[in-house]
Amino acid sequence: MEWMLKMVIPILMQIVGKLLSSENIQLYGDKLFDLIEDFVADSETTIDDATVLPIVKALRIGLNIPDNDH
Repeated sequence: MEWMLKMVIPILMQIVGKLLSSENIQLYGDKLFDLIEDFVADSETTIDDATVLPIVKALRIGLNIPDNDH
């Protein structure tokens, strides 16, 4: 069993490394932030607009994930 783990772990690390490329982080981060922004904008309350949207904007800037859809 131990030898299987020694073989599988490097393969899994390669897959994770490819999934976490900067392009994928920006693409899926943008999609996630768009989803959050749309959900907040469509809600009836305005408190979340005043609190959540600025946080998302700050996260976009901090993580260097531009808003490509809006």
